[in-house]
Amino acid sequence: MSISKLLLAAGVVGCAFAARPAAAVNVSMGCVERYSDASGFTTDDNVSLTCDAASGFYGLFNFWGGNALRRFWQNTLVWPTDYREDSFGGSDSIEADWSSADLHVFSGHGSCQNPPVSTSPDFLVTARNGIGRNANFVNIGSSLRLGEFPGSGVFGSNGNLNALMINASCPMDLVSLTTQWWPVFQGLHVAMGHSGDVSHDNLDSPTKLPTVGMWLGLLGGPSGSVSYRTAWMNAGLIDVQDGVCAVITGTGRTEAEAISRRDAETPKQRIGDALPATWIAWRWTCK
Repeated sequence: MSISKLLLAAGVVGCAFAARPAAAVNVSMGCVERYSDASGFTTDDNVSLTCDAASGFYGLFNFWGGNALRRFWQNTLVWPTDYREDSFGGSDSIEADWSSADLHVFSGHGSCQNPPVSTSPDFLVTARNGIGRNANFVNIGSSLRLGEFPGSGVFGSNGNLNALMINASCPMDLVSLTTQWWPVFQGLHVAMGHSGDVSHDNLDSPTKLPTVGMWLGLLGGPSGSVSYRTAWMNAGLIDVQDGVCAVITGTGRTEAEAISRRDAETPKQRIGDALPATWIAWRWTCK
């Protein structure tokens, strides 16, 4: 589907549900350029632009000011426990979620299969290894539970996150999207990532994330009127190999609400929280 058709569809459903008034956006970010081996020693790696890209994103996202950067973890400060739920059932301990952030951006490595199948796990890869082989790999489907509410988590409240943006290799493969991503949405509204395989990959880029930030911030104006879908569909295919898809996913209590979140939610105009989410809707555009 062409970008023009995607944007037209977004305009049609954008008024389906009332959104919260425009408000400041709390942002947290994690980026990794230097990975460590199992012994904790920093190793040379093939990503050198992920933190610059994250910084560029926030600079343009906050062009009009008023938003708040709550946390910006870099390299060895990006831990698996920032993204991995230690326990389920109401106790939220994921740093990226229980903090006051409305939007979290991860920029670093993912992991691709050749090719993925419907049961293939999706990953993001943090910098600090735990105990054991590949302990810094976060299995998205089995470990991430975002936006949990209401309840009394170990830090006084459950998750607050509305939007998650992952700039990495293959963290949202289309073939396994419903099996791997549906459990993640525990109040989370929208998530963005890429689909691919070992031969069709998202590349290290100085411009992709900043361009997303330009759409959401600079072009969105002080009211933040540009949707996540518009930004991700327009910028998500910058510096990717042929066959890679930019993907956005949303959930809701009804099919219409899931579609409205996917197509029309913006950082400052957020469709109100509602659980349980019983529908999932996704879109993609491919190179």
